[in-house]
Amino acid sequence: MIFMIDVNAEAQKALSGLGCKVVYQYPETFNAMPVISYYNLAEKGAFYADNSECIQDGYIQVDIWSKIPKECADISIMVNSAMERDGWTRELSMDVPKKNEKVYHRTMRFQKYFTL
Repeated sequence: MIFMIDVNAEAQKALSGLGCKVVYQYPETFNAMPVISYYNLAEKGAFYADNSECIQDGYIQVDIWSKIPKECADISIMVNSAMERDGWTRELSMDVPKKNEKVYHRTMRFQKYFTL
């Protein structure tokens, strides 16, 4: 029997309750900000025994969208804390250069091992 963890569902669970709208992949509009978006970057088998996957490795990207740069920074601290509480490890956090004069964007990447 093969099992696989839905890392998107795991990220959604960790990010819910932060007081911001949380969406999958990309915000459809930027009318109501701040917004947190997330998506699965990659997942792979991390450990096998007896020809079965025992541990899955998951990678998630989280993006923060805001009209105020400090708000991006403040929310990234909350996101990092929430993800760490759920067992994720931050691999990257950076501001993304502005393409839209009215939207600030910070991206973060997290990794977690899941025992199957």
